[in-house]
Amino acid sequence: MKSRHILDIIFCIAVLPGMMFLFPAAEWLQWHPSHVVLYALWLYGIWFLCRMVLGPMLRQDWKGWATVAGALFLIGIVTFLMTLTPVDFPDADVEAGKMAPHVRAMWILLLAVLANGLPSGLFASAFTDLTEQKEVDDAVKNAREALEARRAEAETGEEIQVKSGYKTVHIPLSAIQFIEGRNNYACFHIDHREDILSQIPLKDILSMLPEGTFIRVHRSYIVPVWRIEKRKSTEVKLMGVDKPIPVGRAHKDSLKNG
Repeated sequence: MKSRHILDIIFCIAVLPGMMFLFPAAEWLQWHPSHVVLYALWLYGIWFLCRMVLGPMLRQDWKGWATVAGALFLIGIVTFLMTLTPVDFPDADVEAGKMAPHVRAMWILLLAVLANGLPSGLFASAFTDLTEQKEVDDAVKNAREALEARRAEAETGEEIQVKSGYKTVHIPLSAIQFIEGRNNYACFHIDHREDILSQIPLKDILSMLPEGTFIRVHRSYIVPVWRIEKRKSTEVKLMGVDKPIPVGRAHKDSLKNG
């Protein structure tokens, strides 16, 4: 279990209930039990709201801060109304102009919950974002390393020569992401380079490539076998390529065999 969750559990199970009975005023213990339970539930609800909603909103712009301020204002109003609930303390002798012990305790507990819920929600949100970003960065790094390893395995120094406009272009086979057919043209999608368009029908491309290194998965797509990361009945996911490549019905068997 993560440490921040352990701290949340400690606060909710030990700290907050314990604080309710740390006040020396005997009147607090004499307060009606039903009122104590309701106020405890109110405090837990405020803590959850601060921890999960209001705290993370403090990381936003002024609109988030305005929303938090408005929510805290409403919480204060509701708490004030709760302090007006008549409570009979037979042995209590509250001097005029002074705050009753149970009212003082209610406000102190509320401030304690806010002081815990808002910062913990803020820091937990920031920590979660950093953790998720690190996981994304690690995933990208691992994907790149896996791609480079697979590319190194497929690296043979071989290349294909195609006409593009009035030039002859040399394309390393290991750099080809996939080949897309566009009418009577073939578009070569290359790592870290612009696409290369050549006036070659896609059906003639396979005969120019080493046998077993590329496979046609669709009437409009040829892909390198070594780049295939995941296969489905309707598409394949290629390493280093964001979009999935569709699989045509007529080419499902060749994909399975490949």
